[in-house]
Amino acid sequence: MVRSDAINAIDITDLRKEYVPALSFGRLLTFRWTRQPVVAIDRMNLSIEAGTITAIIGPNGAGKTSLLRLAGGLLLPTAGTLRVLGKDTTRHPEDVRAMVGYCMTDGRSFFLRLSGRENLRFFAAMHGQSGTYRDANVSNLLDVMELGEVADRQVLSYSDGMKQRLALARALLGAPRVLLLDEISRGLDPRLRDKVHRHVREMATEKGVTVLMASHNLDEVQTLSSRVLVMDRGCIVADGHYDQVAQAVKDVFADRTVETTKADDKSSGSTRGGE
Repeated sequence: MVRSDAINAIDITDLRKEYVPALSFGRLLTFRWTRQPVVAIDRMNLSIEAGTITAIIGPNGAGKTSLLRLAGGLLLPTAGTLRVLGKDTTRHPEDVRAMVGYCMTDGRSFFLRLSGRENLRFFAAMHGQSGTYRDANVSNLLDVMELGEVADRQVLSYSDGMKQRLALARALLGAPRVLLLDEISRGLDPRLRDKVHRHVREMATEKGVTVLMASHNLDEVQTLSSRVLVMDRGCIVADGHYDQVAQAVKDVFADRTVETTKADDKSSGSTRGGE
């Protein structure tokens, strides 16, 4: 097995990320300018060993995607530090982005009127690739993701599953040492999902790539990861093998279901009271 450096792939110390929500039209009309910040990540401490696959589970709004974006150098922390292979994401964001592959599910990250091949060639050039090496790398990844037949079609015409595979191909362009995956199985049929899983597993075991993935698919989490982080409200509430955190997974989703039900009941009561 090929392993990365002896240092941890990811080191997080007292990490905090806050967002200031945009002003709503209602607040503008009532002259309420003050907005309380929303805490996405709350004083997190975490270390992830190189060459491992770690999964993040949690309800919507738990902070999973924010954590991935912070680890990829796409967001800057409000406080605390986050280091990827020893590089501080605040001080050296470009170095971090050069070592990281980030697979996002957001189709807006592509030029929709360009073809899949043209998109990958553009992003490969951003990694400093050119000429025959770039073209061969792009063609190989298109074949691996079974996109060869649609490579020269506009991304605008791609299905969700095709866009998902193109996003993974893009994340792999620069031979990343850390791979950040956000719901990679979304839109994939079982055969392609299994193929992608095998590819991710091989990258970790044979090339020493560190994988941090967010997923709502519990089968995927159990299949791929050796470690599971359960997140809720920006905090890690459980950490361990899936069997060790299974109850925590049930608890956080149950809590959100109760909250949603209460909010719906309150809303219904308000509506009835106004009738």
